[in-house]
Amino acid sequence: MPFVATLGLIARLQRTPFRKWPTLELSVAEASAVYMLSFLVSAAFGVVRQGLLNARFGLGVEAAAYYAAFRLPETVATLIAGGTLTNALIPVLLRVSARDGEAAMQRLVNGVLTLLLVGGAPLCAVAALGAPFFVQTVLAPGFDPALQQLTADLARIMLLEVLLLVTESALIALLISRNQILLPAVAIALRNLTLIGGVALSFAVPAVGIYGPTVGAIFDALLQLVLLAPGLRRRGYRPRFVWMPQNADVRAVGRLLWPNAVGGLSNYATSIVDTAFASLSGLTAALGAILNAWLLAGLPVRLLGSAIGQATLPSLALLSLAGNLAELRRVLRRTLLVALGLAVVAAAALILFGRALIGLLFERGAFDAAAADLTYWLLTLYALGMPAYVLTEIATRALVARYDTTTAMGANLVQLAVRMALLAVLLSQLGAGAVPLAHALSAAIETVLLLVVLWWKVR
Repeated sequence: MPFVATLGLIARLQRTPFRKWPTLELSVAEASAVYMLSFLVSAAFGVVRQGLLNARFGLGVEAAAYYAAFRLPETVATLIAGGTLTNALIPVLLRVSARDGEAAMQRLVNGVLTLLLVGGAPLCAVAALGAPFFVQTVLAPGFDPALQQLTADLARIMLLEVLLLVTESALIALLISRNQILLPAVAIALRNLTLIGGVALSFAVPAVGIYGPTVGAIFDALLQLVLLAPGLRRRGYRPRFVWMPQNADVRAVGRLLWPNAVGGLSNYATSIVDTAFASLSGLTAALGAILNAWLLAGLPVRLLGSAIGQATLPSLALLSLAGNLAELRRVLRRTLLVALGLAVVAAAALILFGRALIGLLFERGAFDAAAADLTYWLLTLYALGMPAYVLTEIATRALVARYDTTTAMGANLVQLAVRMALLAVLLSQLGAGAVPLAHALSAAIETVLLLVVLWWKVR
């Protein structure tokens, strides 16, 4: 289906003047194909980035500090809104568009964005001030003091990215609400480009060290905004400071956003928990190996869960708005079954061919055979949860289409509690392997909870 949709989209692009591409509205099948292609390109850049990071820093102390430092800005970005904002905005934008038109949609985006940036800037400042304490007590208690300080310094730099990511999420929602997918997909595809440049700089100028890729991540967020500009300009969008916290539609976004944000925060809290337990495993290489393993395991999740779920969300939201639950059930059932079958195939492929893939992509420079073996062991454990990871992405978005974000929040919190309990039990027996195994088992529980509630919501 994605292949046929791709051919159809290519034919449409050939018939459409280039200047109109940024606002071209795509079907669900076309959007799925475009998202999949963008995630593939993004993954290719991600592999190049990770290969360069591995070759330059291996699984040593600088790499451990870098990977751990990512957790703090990720968490703050999610708390402010981050990736959760797009999904919370889309259903409300569609309702406002049907009721009041395009101008009201744009005013709503500006109002929400104003509120988030005004609240987010002080939060980032507090996070920067508290970074050393957070690293020492929560994020990486097993690191030595020098490594904890480096982690805190890197996290402070990365916090500059947070407000850019929040802005990007709101603007992407404006485009996706009209199924104008091409520019958001291009932005996804070109992620990691400037980060690769930062790693290359650390090769050319060794004194730059791990600060090269850290600063490269900031420019990466700037690049995403630049890429969205043509589509926003053709939509007539202009950024404005609009202060309307009492507006009913802003409050509606808030009602969807806060459970979504707490659920997303729970997701990143699990990453922080993983980082903390990995630091306590006594193996410095564990954190880098976990990140490498999840990079490979996360690709099918993005291709099958995120891409299909995000492409389907606007259509599910419209069917929900129209009250057409029979068609919504049909679309949802077909989507979940196809994604499940593909997820099982992806899991088997990672287990069978993962070691060879790791050797091909990463085993060079400071990343030796022992590092590759450790990464493969963790990858096989992550692969066990592939069906759960994929179905969770789709089920969460389907619930958003029904204006329900509290279920995903509750399921995320349950998953976090289960994962922490499993890690506490398994760490002494499995060491670093406890992290991916706890992830897979807790994700399965989360998925079952989501699917049960989703079935009830679309009866």
